[in-house]
Amino acid sequence: MYVFRCVCELLCVCVSVCVCLNLLDEAVTFSGPTGSLFGFSVDFHTFNNKSSVVIGAPKANTNQSGVREGGGVFLCPWSPGGGACDIINFDLEGDEVYSSSDLSFHSFKSQQWLGASVRSVSDTHILACAPLFHWNVQKRGAESGKTPVGNCLLLDQRTGSSASFSPCRGIMMEDDYKRMNNRNDQRYCEVGFSADITKEGRLLLGAPGSFYFQGQVITVGVSDIINSGRSDDPLRYVAGISQSDERGAYDLYRGYSVASGQLTGDSTPDYLVGVPNDRNTAGTVKVYDGRNSGSLRVYHTFQGAQVASYFGHSVAVVDVNSDGLDDVLIGAPLFMDRVTEQLQERGQVVLYLQRRHSLFSSQPDQSLIGFSLYGRFGSALAVLGDLDMDGYHDVAVGAPWSGDRGQGQVFIYLGNSYGLSATPSQVIDSPLPSSRTAFGFTLRGGADVDGNGYPDLLVGAWAADRVFVYRSRAVIRSRVSLSLLPDFLNPEVKLCHRRSTPVSCFVIQVCVYLSGYKIPQETALGVELQLDRMKQPMARRTLLLGSNQPQDTVNLMVQRTVGMACINHTAYLRAEEEVRDKLSPIFITVNISLLNSTQHALLHGQTHAAAQTRIILDCGDDNVCVPDLKLSAEPLSDSVVVGGDQSVWLGVSAENGGEGAYETELVVRIPEHTHFQSSQGVNRLVCVQRKQNQTVIVTCDLGNPMRPGHTLRTGLLFSVGRLEEVERHITFNLRIRSKNSVNPDSNEISVEVQVKAEATLELRGGSSPPELVLPLLDWQPAMHPGILDEVGPLVEHVYELRNQGPSAVNARLTVDFPSTWRHHFLLYVFSSASEESLSCRTLNASQIDPFKLLGNSSSVSAVSPSTQPEKTNSHRHTVHLNCSSRQTGCVRFVCDVTALGRGFSAVVRISARLWTHTLTQTPYLNYELMSSASYEVINASSKVQPLLLPSGHTQTRLSVSWRPDGQTDVPIGYIALSIISGLFLLSMLCFIFWKLGFFKRTRPPTDEDEDEEQKLAEESHD
Repeated sequence: MYVFRCVCELLCVCVSVCVCLNLLDEAVTFSGPTGSLFGFSVDFHTFNNKSSVVIGAPKANTNQSGVREGGGVFLCPWSPGGGACDIINFDLEGDEVYSSSDLSFHSFKSQQWLGASVRSVSDTHILACAPLFHWNVQKRGAESGKTPVGNCLLLDQRTGSSASFSPCRGIMMEDDYKRMNNRNDQRYCEVGFSADITKEGRLLLGAPGSFYFQGQVITVGVSDIINSGRSDDPLRYVAGISQSDERGAYDLYRGYSVASGQLTGDSTPDYLVGVPNDRNTAGTVKVYDGRNSGSLRVYHTFQGAQVASYFGHSVAVVDVNSDGLDDVLIGAPLFMDRVTEQLQERGQVVLYLQRRHSLFSSQPDQSLIGFSLYGRFGSALAVLGDLDMDGYHDVAVGAPWSGDRGQGQVFIYLGNSYGLSATPSQVIDSPLPSSRTAFGFTLRGGADVDGNGYPDLLVGAWAADRVFVYRSRAVIRSRVSLSLLPDFLNPEVKLCHRRSTPVSCFVIQVCVYLSGYKIPQETALGVELQLDRMKQPMARRTLLLGSNQPQDTVNLMVQRTVGMACINHTAYLRAEEEVRDKLSPIFITVNISLLNSTQHALLHGQTHAAAQTRIILDCGDDNVCVPDLKLSAEPLSDSVVVGGDQSVWLGVSAENGGEGAYETELVVRIPEHTHFQSSQGVNRLVCVQRKQNQTVIVTCDLGNPMRPGHTLRTGLLFSVGRLEEVERHITFNLRIRSKNSVNPDSNEISVEVQVKAEATLELRGGSSPPELVLPLLDWQPAMHPGILDEVGPLVEHVYELRNQGPSAVNARLTVDFPSTWRHHFLLYVFSSASEESLSCRTLNASQIDPFKLLGNSSSVSAVSPSTQPEKTNSHRHTVHLNCSSRQTGCVRFVCDVTALGRGFSAVVRISARLWTHTLTQTPYLNYELMSSASYEVINASSKVQPLLLPSGHTQTRLSVSWRPDGQTDVPIGYIALSIISGLFLLSMLCFIFWKLGFFKRTRPPTDEDEDEEQKLAEESHD
């Protein structure tokens, strides 16, 4: 029942918020002369029961002799297709000169802006004002000055005659005004800048230039102007004039906008007057009491809240909340609204509701803000009347530069018991292709131009010389009812047949009720029926018997005289094996809409309806299944290690000890960074991982229904990771849930898996080079080296701390590097380098490059040691130097290793030069220089800490040895000379021995000689 109520509330919200107002998008267009500002002012007019539109074009040219751009007023007879407009002959004369005794009166009509304000006055008269009409008086060489006093003309359409009303004309000269300190100076009054007509036929005119643009408001009876028009005197007396006095500072622009209504609690119309430059440009709007005659008095003042917002640029009086009291609307088109911590010019309209006893709040009851930057929202206000016939007056707001292209927009706001709708019910975009056309600068409403009984809207676009008429459509109030027979669906009762197969069926009846003011005689509706609307199309449980579809659209005709019509549909329940959800309600919805044949009407009211039915279940007499779901689970994994690639197994057992549980599923709320892998075991489940309310869950189907006495056992495999923020364990929360209405869920259990941190580290070191042999070839040590290259060869010891994982750790690496022996340098340390994961420091910074040789070195490359060491002379003694000896001075480096992850290494490199000069002083000694490094793990980079913190150490050695006997290499030239000398001496000795016959000595006989002599003797005997 709760779900059904939510659906109904949602439908009601859509009806009240999503409805579009009934102004047609297609407008009837009237066009005027190019550049005439046609559409600067507009009004509806009716004469001889024929509707027309009156349009002002203040820069139009007429046939008046000698007058250039005097302005004109056009009358456009109403036609649904638009049509031509005719200029109204208010004044056929050119500039005029009048004489009276020694006075000469001059009127100037060029660029007088006739048509800046136009109003329809009853059914017979039209008012048009020219606020820039100029006037001058001359007397014996003196003059008052050519100034814009303004002039209004009242045309009688029956006779074609017009009466002039220009109350600011005077006969005083310039010197006269100076003697009076320019008091009561109305020469610049520009009367007719704004105009309105009260319901009693009294003319209300704004004159914002009076009294040095202090401004004033002037009222007079229309009949008084008509009666005075019989005289040809340009200064003729007009009875019944009331006006505001000269009061306050200059440049206030009182009378910039005017409107009338009952605002003081009596039956006499009062006057609402905009003063946009008052209060240091913050602006005010004043209510003048209409009961005063002669001098008008201020009854109430509305104050603007922001300087330079032009508060009072437009005003309107209308009863928006239908409480019988007129309310006040004020536009401020330059209002700055704060958007994303910045002020942006968007425009504003404020509403003041009138309370009993004619009281107004000091603060607006409602504020409407524009939608576009620099859109000038609130430049125009129009009282529309009751557009939708709901009993409340509606309002239009113009924003002539609003829209994505600055094309101009008009916003429609509906009245209600609280004021106006917070958002516009309709937005009318400019139909013109070009931008900056001032569409919406002028608005007028409240009249029915097409005779359909609904008020229409005029929109002027003076920059394009166009006026658009937007007509209202008739509002058809609708109500829809939806009923089902029977109320519940019994799968066992099958009274209908679908292709010879018995099915369970029900009847859907839809009835539509229509009413309204001047609605069409016959209304064509489209009726859209949706079955099981809350389900996806393929999962809907009920279908229409005729079409085998879950939806259908039919046409329905409703006669105005009858006011209602009904249709019936037959639907059926799908087979049990095709239906998964057997518990939730089946929602049937209907939506009605107007067909194209009824274009000039709008449905308003209830256009949607919903009903619900249920499937009867085998759950006893009460048709309510009460399951008894039980759940148990345990971890099959002992623990997980931070940083490791491990998985977690959960053993789960689910049982139903009660009645059938429908759409039963196991819900597992898993920890962060955990992912479901698979289901294994006796019962393999189909599981899905998804997000629900920002929580990751895994749901596994347990059956539909999960029958009584049924037990399921399975194993769920999860992969876990990113356990650094876990304090001690990760938790899996498990629960069985179903769609049953009574006892639908099992107990919720929590399974905890222990989280551990472990890490194995390896520390390795190496020396480059591992051995040096002295002395160096072609190199002599310097007593006082000036650069690093003069010190000796480069020696680097490198240590690498590698984390074999799995957890990341923070550790401290300490390196002790030998530097001096018996206060003499052996290794001159000049720098250390480390990677980004290391931050190294020394306990004594002065031990690093104490002679500042690093900056003086042109190269840090080492002098190459001899290539292969010769066999060390056995009689030399080897000195073993490490940092444990008191005679050895060492430099200690302490390095902090942060977040050393699995498989990553931290490397520190210590660079030094072998101080060769010291070693040359002891050529009889060989050296073994050993640095040492140790590490200790401070903690793991996770909230869980290991039980044991690893540590370790290692050493790196450098061997320095001398060649045999400590001899230096013999120069090659000496060797060559010795060889040549030896050969020469040998040759001389051989020559001397040859001369002495040394090589001719008699040798003793050998065995071979004896054999040869014997052989010769035998041959001689023969």
